Amino acid sequence: MKVLAAMSGGVDSAVAAAFAAEAGHDVTGVHLALARNPQTHRTGARGCCTKEDAHDARRAADVIGIPFYVWDMAERFHEDVIEDFVAEYAAGRTPNPCLRCNEKIKFTAVLDRARALGFDAVVTGHHARLSTVDGVPTLRRSVDFGKDQSYVLAVCTSEQLRHAMFPLGGITKDEVRQQAADRGLAVADKPDSHDICFVSDGDTAGFFCGGHWESGPVRSWTRPAARWSASMTARTRSPWGSAKD
Repeated sequence: MKVLAAMSGGVDSAVAAAFAAEAGHDVTGVHLALARNPQTHRTGARGCCTKEDAHDARRAADVIGIPFYVWDMAERFHEDVIEDFVAEYAAGRTPNPCLRCNEKIKFTAVLDRARALGFDAVVTGHHARLSTVDGVPTLRRSVDFGKDQSYVLAVCTSEQLRHAMFPLGGITKDEVRQQAADRGLAVADKPDSHDICFVSDGDTAGFFCGGHWESGPVRSWTRPAARWSASMTARTRSPWGSAKD
């Protein structure tokens, strides 16, 4: 198959791309430039989408031996993810920007463009599994429950899942890092990114109250920062999970 590998610059997406290439697919790597003004370096495990991440993705593609491109999706990301994030808080709800990014960017904008360019599927480094039940693709949890990301993929439609590949769902994160080291990928020990990628310092309240916005509901947001951090909680899930085990 002709496969597009979404490469963030992290270890998971690099190994996923390598697995797809080694499986015999015709793989092309693509890094999504999502920040309007990307930082040069990321701060430890905070954030992503920096110039450093783009360079790491390119180096990984070189080691794997696949073509590599950068797609500028900063405006689409701003409209579909960041503005949604702001609007949800303004409405008194706690948003999940990672879920929205998968729904609107990786499995809509990217997949649509990939299909238009003749690609059969998009491969990502998400920790989740796919199986087929009665001809319908079914999302399942990763074998590494601590790293499972099936819950942020639950917004994907069956048609989108038909054109998705998640080759890391059957191994643990430690095994992913070992696979990267075995292939000489420099990202083998790179820290995982955490928190909201466009709030790289982790200060969500400061993001809202620090003058980041020129339009929309934030114009009138003059209330104390505590108001906007009140609903920040640890990631939780239903005891039944978001996907089949």
